Amino acid sequence: MTLRPHSELNLYFAACAPDGGVYHYRSHSGRLEFVKKYQLDRPMYLCAAGGHMYVLLREPFEGSTDSGLFDYKIAADGSLIDPTEPISTGGRCACHLSMSRGRIYATNYLSGSVVSVDSDKNVRLATHSGKGSHPTRQEAPHTHFVRESPDGKCLFAVDLGVDRIYIYDHELNCLGAAAVPSGAGCRHLDYSPDGRYVFCANELASTVTVLRYTDCQLEPLYTVPALPADYTGESTCAAIRVSSDGETLYVSNRGHDSVCAYKLHDGILSDPVWTKIGGVSPRDFIIADGIMYVTNEKTNNVTLFNVDGRELTKLDYELEMPNPLCVVYTYAQI
Repeated sequence: MTLRPHSELNLYFAACAPDGGVYHYRSHSGRLEFVKKYQLDRPMYLCAAGGHMYVLLREPFEGSTDSGLFDYKIAADGSLIDPTEPISTGGRCACHLSMSRGRIYATNYLSGSVVSVDSDKNVRLATHSGKGSHPTRQEAPHTHFVRESPDGKCLFAVDLGVDRIYIYDHELNCLGAAAVPSGAGCRHLDYSPDGRYVFCANELASTVTVLRYTDCQLEPLYTVPALPADYTGESTCAAIRVSSDGETLYVSNRGHDSVCAYKLHDGILSDPVWTKIGGVSPRDFIIADGIMYVTNEKTNNVTLFNVDGRELTKLDYELEMPNPLCVVYTYAQI
């Protein structure tokens, strides 16, 4: 398949199935080609940082009751090489990870905890408590996302189970928290390029909460719907991304099976438009070189779109893999 010219990048997809793994594609001189499948049992999330690919597993690894993660080196051609032995996340059903200051940070959804792992594999945990108002999805804490703040001074850990975004220092000492509306079920975050605003996808309510960020403090400002006003079916939000120019915010809807694109200006979201994604349950998406890649976990496919601001045009091409949950990319070094 021919994409845009001069695009040389590596794309990696986490296929969360017992016979799944990490699927590696390369876009070279504008052509997308399959490279290799790295066999792994139910990878949940990927993080590429500092020449390494960190792969988070949903299920306990052999000899442990905890989820685990692998650390691969990324070779110059994008191949994943020299994996470490599995590293424990200290909890169950790990679902998100990121890097900050040379440490790995991950969330354990069922355990309601955040974990840090340093370069010597020392593990530190912070465990949340409480519950939310949803009777079945918020019976306990459920951490779903962790990432450093826009200025790198602190960390945000998003807990769907208690409707809180916790703020931590890098030693996982809690500095405070911000709340989203009760029952909203906060899931994932992204930031404005200037670092002044944080955008939270609320899974259960299918909304987006906008918060102002200043020096390790979050101030909730307002919340907007991510679904059309006339939609009456069941749906949940999943991934959220801000365009590199800061002019568009995208959020995926599972059930409505769409990507909602808002106009974004100075923290204000307006004029949403919805594009059907050609699959069922779009859990994640990224935009690379003007192409959006959408992972549809219930139809075992990845759909592709040309992106022009809020206008998404579906390409007549799909990738097939079992239960795709996550996609990341790196630019080629050669």
